[in-house]
Amino acid sequence: MTRTVARRIVVLGSPGSGKSTFSHALAAGTGLPLVHLDDAYWRPGWCRPSTPEWERTVERLTAGPCWIIDGNFAGTVRQRVERADAVVLLDRHPWLCAAALVRRSLRLRRDTLRGRRPRDYLPAGLAADDPPVRSLTALVRKAAGFRGRELRAMRPALAACTAPVLRCRSRRSAERLLRHLSARSRPLPAAPAGSRPPFVCTCAPRRHHGLPVPSALSAAPSAASRDSRSARPDRTRRGAPEHG
Repeated sequence: MTRTVARRIVVLGSPGSGKSTFSHALAAGTGLPLVHLDDAYWRPGWCRPSTPEWERTVERLTAGPCWIIDGNFAGTVRQRVERADAVVLLDRHPWLCAAALVRRSLRLRRDTLRGRRPRDYLPAGLAADDPPVRSLTALVRKAAGFRGRELRAMRPALAACTAPVLRCRSRRSAERLLRHLSARSRPLPAAPAGSRPPFVCTCAPRRHHGLPVPSALSAAPSAASRDSRSARPDRTRRGAPEHG
């Protein structure tokens, strides 16, 4: 568990692990600006940026003094964790993540059929019927292979970073970590005019699907601190994620 105030937080995890939901709740509890990497990556028509362009974008996103950055993109994870105060790794069982993806896909399709705005987070450049969102088979396959492929690729960067890597294997441990980080938040200094980071999320008021809204909890930091001491999320040694 981090003992310092974290103002630059990286959130990693399998598709379906709850990264975006956790990040929305964390942004609400800490007041930190939230950036979803998918918002910065995808262009209309599901076009992708070139590798050099994407690396420059990530460099800009991490240059600020405070942020939450949600997303994997293993090729640029080192750029992010090197500048982070804390790294959150949501490592739920692959089949739990796959089940969450099926439920999300059903909600998105139902919202689309009823002509209403999706309740779940969607990347800014994508629509609910675009292939990166609609292809449930590809998403489930990615969730099932996250530990063996994507997490393995990120392991060297996580092992080398100096920030604590806070690993949550369950929804309950994610809730405890959320309370801890929110209780330790401090008022942010006034940002200079025109310094708003690019791609800051504007959908934080969305539903949190069962995660507590930490702004209500931050009024009682002593209770949050007691809870975080009684049962802490797993922390991997030297920042390297465990496997198993």
